[in-house]
Amino acid sequence: MPNFNLSLSPEQIEYVLKPGITITQAYEVTNNSDNAITISTEVLAWQPSGNNGNISYQDVVASPNIIFSLNNADIKLGQTFSLAPKAKQQLVLKVSSAQETSLEDYYYTFFVTQQSQNTNSNNAIGSQATGKIGSNILLTVSNSENTSIQAQINKFTVSPKIKDVFFTPLTFKAEIKNNSQNFFKTKGTIIINKNDLKIKELELNDNNVLANYSRNITCKDQDTCTIQAPFWPGRYTATLKLDESINAPSANISFFVFPFSIVAILILFLAIFLTGFKLRKRFIEK
Repeated sequence: MPNFNLSLSPEQIEYVLKPGITITQAYEVTNNSDNAITISTEVLAWQPSGNNGNISYQDVVASPNIIFSLNNADIKLGQTFSLAPKAKQQLVLKVSSAQETSLEDYYYTFFVTQQSQNTNSNNAIGSQATGKIGSNILLTVSNSENTSIQAQINKFTVSPKIKDVFFTPLTFKAEIKNNSQNFFKTKGTIIINKNDLKIKELELNDNNVLANYSRNITCKDQDTCTIQAPFWPGRYTATLKLDESINAPSANISFFVFPFSIVAILILFLAIFLTGFKLRKRFIEK
């Protein structure tokens, strides 16, 4: 049985299309293994699950007004075909929206599935799936390319709110709620100020916030939004500001930095000094 070693590009596509319009997208599937394989294709609808970018295919009913097919001359959607070792195959997916399609978002995945040949007790050859790879499809059906976005920032927090100048990093968390019918990306920044002076700026990752769902923020070059110590003592403010096109009010929080560790070290040295002074005094008195 060949090992599963497929690649598919692009990994995700995003389109705005009007009702009654058809678009095409070319995909490239590559057999990276040393064996010939049998492949099939399908498109499944999905919906968001939770606020971390997860998705679910369970109990999702696909819209009958969004129609998918392959534009290849010799391959149909759902039909199996062979792919030689190290070979590539272009698959052209055609997406059509009916004239009566509702103006909202639709989410799908274009799957390429590797099949393995097997023989049953009657010596008949059948196929069994051994693995699949998918490319997400985010469709906005709209009469205009400029969709109206409304959002809000929920649960903007910092941890810890009171911290030492040296120990423990600062971690910012927030949830962006999409109150509109179309997805958008979390373009924005977290700006940290002290005494009206900008100390640090964190840029958000461009995560998709899907229609009527929420998404937790993440920051560039890290899985969270974190700033490492040290800090000067004092009161700080942090402002989470999204791109102007998102139409969401900014959110602000405050936190405090104290020299706990410095004070503790000074107290320790003072205690050692006083203890040594007392011991020396007693030794001299004897």
